[in-house]
Amino acid sequence: MHVTNNNVITLHYQLKDDNDVILDKSYDSDEPMVYLHGHRQMVRGFEAALEGAVVGEKRAFTVMPADGYGLRNMNNTQRIPLKYLKHEGKAVNTESGIKHGTVLKVGKFNADVDMNHPLAGKNLHFETEIIAIRAATEDETTHGHVHGDHGCGH
Repeated sequence: MHVTNNNVITLHYQLKDDNDVILDKSYDSDEPMVYLHGHRQMVRGFEAALEGAVVGEKRAFTVMPADGYGLRNMNNTQRIPLKYLKHEGKAVNTESGIKHGTVLKVGKFNADVDMNHPLAGKNLHFETEIIAIRAATEDETTHGHVHGDHGCGH
């Protein structure tokens, strides 16, 4: 079996920026990442780079901004009332759900927030190792995400 649409992929990964700084990784945890391939859970460049991989295969690749989180839009800042900011300061409640954002400046009632994804405009350097591949269940493909041992609670 190989990485293709409608397969559940389990893998370990490491993500670095252009300065070789580790931004995220799963190698040191007992919990590898699991996602449903072909359902936009991962950025386009990530899925394209893993297409056709098999269990045990290691791949290193770079995802450019256009195939990752997009280019930075310098005009994508908003002044938002503080009540709409989540506690972590990395997400904003909007009418269309939670959006990524980075607080630039906090005032008494409002905050200026950069609404670009934190990884927008960055080259993403991945190292991956495929741990397992299985066919997705009909429920998983219908819902567009992987279900755990006890379903997804829909």
